[in-house]
Amino acid sequence: MMLPDRAQPRSFRGGSDPPEDMSGGYTKAALRHAGTGATLGLCAVIALAPLPFGSTDARVIAVWVLLLSLVLLLASVPALGPKDTGFLCGFAVVSLAWVVVVGAQLSQPPAFGRLMPPIWAQASALLGEHLQGSISIARNQPFFSAGSQIACLLSMLGGYLIGRKRHDARMLLMVFLGSALVYAVYGLLALAFWPNYVLWQQKYNYLNSVTATFVNPNVAATYFGAATLGWIILLAGGRSKRPEISRLPWLEWINLQLNAASPRTMICLLICFVMLSTTMLTGSRAGSVLSLLAIAGAVTTYFREELRKRGLLWIIPIVTAVLVVAAITILSPRANQRFGTEGFFDPGRWSTYKSTIKMIADYPWLGSGLGTFKWNFPAYRSGDVPSYGVWEEAHNTTLEIVAEMGIPFALVVGIAWLAVLVVLGRGMLSRNRDAMLPTTAFWIGLLAVAHSQVDFPLQIPGFSLAVCPILGMGMAQSRSSRKAVNKAC
Repeated sequence: MMLPDRAQPRSFRGGSDPPEDMSGGYTKAALRHAGTGATLGLCAVIALAPLPFGSTDARVIAVWVLLLSLVLLLASVPALGPKDTGFLCGFAVVSLAWVVVVGAQLSQPPAFGRLMPPIWAQASALLGEHLQGSISIARNQPFFSAGSQIACLLSMLGGYLIGRKRHDARMLLMVFLGSALVYAVYGLLALAFWPNYVLWQQKYNYLNSVTATFVNPNVAATYFGAATLGWIILLAGGRSKRPEISRLPWLEWINLQLNAASPRTMICLLICFVMLSTTMLTGSRAGSVLSLLAIAGAVTTYFREELRKRGLLWIIPIVTAVLVVAAITILSPRANQRFGTEGFFDPGRWSTYKSTIKMIADYPWLGSGLGTFKWNFPAYRSGDVPSYGVWEEAHNTTLEIVAEMGIPFALVVGIAWLAVLVVLGRGMLSRNRDAMLPTTAFWIGLLAVAHSQVDFPLQIPGFSLAVCPILGMGMAQSRSSRKAVNKAC
């Protein structure tokens, strides 16, 4: 049957071109599939980064860099607002500063010849031949050490871009919490049945500590502490928010919550206990204490309105102190023993910090080279540092960054981290819907930064690649995502 002439489809260019709205539909579908692939790729990084011994091998890091680069290529970017532009500009400033410093350390001949360390002239004199020097005391070492920092930057950027959508943001957080639970169960089983092994490799240290798939218990403590914090906030987010319930007296409110516990609540409580026990069984002193303080801070922040209405904010420090002491005493006998014999710090840690400061004084502008701390430290090692052991890290990430990359770059990084925590803190205090997302991200970020001042969790890719996407997601969710979701749809 012929259609009327006015209803006949027309093509001014001949042929049978598809309607414009159909091609637009194909484009939207392709973008949607690409965005889904990017989200799944970042979820894979979050879940799998801790698995191969904390991803400390350079080949494993290279895989993560490639995967994260693919994630950024596939990530669908909705319309950017002023705050998004501010984040991207800050990210660009840090990246540019990093490129300038690492490029100067690798350049041959050195781009800043006057800053070349004297070790090259001394080596040339000893060998009787001229050596082409560099800003780095170990030639090309910054190139081999750059992968972990590149991956860290890419993962945070990916977490921000993908975390702008509410559904994807919650997925990133749940993948982090779920994978941490799997690693915690493995760590407990490994401690019980094969304490001499990390995965399939034999370990010779920390035999009485839970390390899971990490090599060091301090990194494991911060990782599981961050996950414990997230599970507790997730449990708190499922409570009833009806006004008549929130106005009940405090004891009646607690009794009602306990009596109305659902199977989901009981499962979450069990998971929280498993995660907390795993954190304590790592035996890390600073990791355990700082994790408990971060958990207390997160719970206090999340329930601040209820506590303020009932006039109970003043009692929080007292309760926190009692709970920290009780948890360390009951759940972490190894950490309790170490507190009694060694105090809060190892005997040589302060001496190591003093030696690192002397190193910084000799390399103040561009540092000694990314990844060169373990090569440079022996020349500055104080006699007060115990003779046993090899200090491959300064046990203070800030000092190590200054020593390896100079004071100016360390200031840029410090300002960037401060800005991240400020953005997360404002989102934590201002958001009502999905407040758990910036709240969890803020306290996880604060825990990671605080512990990195006495240890090195952020320097281990398996930890940083799992945490940095959560921080990026938290910044994206520090303001309402309803407009972004509507535009994306």
